[in-house]
Amino acid sequence: MTLSILAIQKARNNQWQEAVDINEQILAQDPTNVEALNRLALAYLQLGQLKQAKDIYNTVLKLDRFNPIAKRNLEKLKSLEQCGNGSTIATVKRFSFIEEHGKTKIVPLVRLGEPTVVSLLQACVELDMDIRSQSICFYYQKKYVGKLPDDVAKRLIWLYKRDNRYAAFVKSIDKNKLCVFIKETKRSLKNMNYHSFLSLEREDGDSYEQMTD
Repeated sequence: MTLSILAIQKARNNQWQEAVDINEQILAQDPTNVEALNRLALAYLQLGQLKQAKDIYNTVLKLDRFNPIAKRNLEKLKSLEQCGNGSTIATVKRFSFIEEHGKTKIVPLVRLGEPTVVSLLQACVELDMDIRSQSICFYYQKKYVGKLPDDVAKRLIWLYKRDNRYAAFVKSIDKNKLCVFIKETKRSLKNMNYHSFLSLEREDGDSYEQMTD
């Protein structure tokens, strides 16, 4: 197993200090290894050592001035400095986007929140869900992130009222787009015949018109 693969595994397991140590070993042999530098900076971010992370990302941009990872994360750090309100970059949990038919779905959010809030997020971060009578909104550190499209929200609200439960994680972030991975964590006995998410072809007898008690 190469040091690079080992460093990636440590990051995936949230073993950030070990990730620091391994990436520093790589950089001792190759100080201009941009991938290792980016991994090292991310590890420092997750350990809360923001100055070290910022310095390393700036080093990356000296080597590769258009590097998208360094540019994006420096913007996150800049947003934190501008907020000045105790916000922190989201720490990721160990998580895998394994899709299950009818139980998971990747959905782009609509009506996104303030860029300074969205910029704090990264893939795999769990969001808080606020399920209301007609909408489902998402929050991070009590700050609004975005909401589900009405068609998806309508179905989940109906199932939630019948005791289904869900969790949502950030799947991907672009400048003007944020996708969440929604996962059914509990299916009630009432909903055993209803999938949370339908394929393009709906199952027989599973239409919105029939979703009544």
